[in-house]
Amino acid sequence: MRFKNCDSCLVYGSDRKPLCRARVSEVKEDVLKLYFNTPKLRNARLKTIVDFYDEQKGLVRCLCEVILKKNPGFFDTGEPWMADCTVIKVYEEFQRQKDVRVKVKISSEFVLSDGSYVAGTIQNISAGGLYFITARQLNRGDRFIFVHKFKTDLCKVEARVLRVQEQYGGYGYGCQFMGLTPQVEADIRSFVYARQIHQQLVRQTKHGLLLDDET
Repeated sequence: MRFKNCDSCLVYGSDRKPLCRARVSEVKEDVLKLYFNTPKLRNARLKTIVDFYDEQKGLVRCLCEVILKKNPGFFDTGEPWMADCTVIKVYEEFQRQKDVRVKVKISSEFVLSDGSYVAGTIQNISAGGLYFITARQLNRGDRFIFVHKFKTDLCKVEARVLRVQEQYGGYGYGCQFMGLTPQVEADIRSFVYARQIHQQLVRQTKHGLLLDDET
């Protein structure tokens, strides 16, 4: 398969636990170069799962042959390890990541359609919407705008309230994004994917996991 716009992935270890994130450079169809920031690797050859993030295809989970080796261009890139990665089989694609939500804690200011401001905290987010809490009461259908840097640039995002939930001392709102540009949607999906990777790595019960040599 050929990725459309893939620049990052998550490589799993031989025990099928998340190992580390890598930068992706596609050489040709089904053959990629991976570059790692972490020094905690060693020479290895294995068949393992790799989750690729493609801004058009979404999350693509593949079985790959990964050949880890030291990066001769380390002094130029700052990435001590690299790998030749060959895609053997595509297991599944999660298109556009709209159903995948990640927990966050982002304080923001929301501007309502009447021009008033609401301070709140975003508790989870996906490429399709968010859930935030605030002390102010809103209604279903209310629209608002907020600004956040999901990747490198500030994004202006419009959303509307779909669900209202009373909470102790305030309210929770399930909201749907409205009229996202392709670039803003791609930045949000990239943010969601990066958070997924981070949370998977945090959940690892074994720190400093190394790949076992396989032939």
